Amino acid sequence: MRRVLVLAATLTVCLVAPAAAGGPNHVVTASPTADGSQIHRAGVQAAVTGADSIDSTNLARAMPHDCTGCEGIAVAFQAVIYHGDPSNLSPNNTAVAVNSNCTHCGAFAFAYQYVVKADDGAQLSSDGRARIADIRSQATDAVDSGLPYDQLDARLKDLGAQFQAAVDDDLQSGGDHPRGGRDREDTDTQPAGS
Repeated sequence: MRRVLVLAATLTVCLVAPAAAGGPNHVVTASPTADGSQIHRAGVQAAVTGADSIDSTNLARAMPHDCTGCEGIAVAFQAVIYHGDPSNLSPNNTAVAVNSNCTHCGAFAFAYQYVVKADDGAQLSSDGRARIADIRSQATDAVDSGLPYDQLDARLKDLGAQFQAAVDDDLQSGGDHPRGGRDREDTDTQPAGS
């Protein structure tokens, strides 16, 4: 049985999910192609899995191409909450920002992945889901704020810490709190004019 609660177009919190080969993947893409266009996207995913092999990918990809004065900003936050003892645990977290065939274009990508082990049946509380929805809203506001990329990066790192805390603080399980969590962050930027 799989129940999915969609809090916004790009925020998905999986409440109960069957074991899936490879675990959950999360991809956010912002690739404008029209002169002067701006595509800013932020996505947040928190998913529970019991897969035997967890090679979940969290990917933020900003790739403006074939345009003048366009900008792509892609931000992806992912929490992979797993239970059991997977035979393979090799998650991937990648941010890619590339301008190609562009004049005066900007590309920024930020990816934050948090992988944490929890008891069987663990899920985020309603408070945790609300906190994650708020982080998603803040991430969307940040990518649309017009901040210079270094300041945007700092703001998103702060949201990453809040995201991890929301998962850790509000994970409901039958026994112990999560243990063995690790966070991974990746940022890639190609400044305007490249």
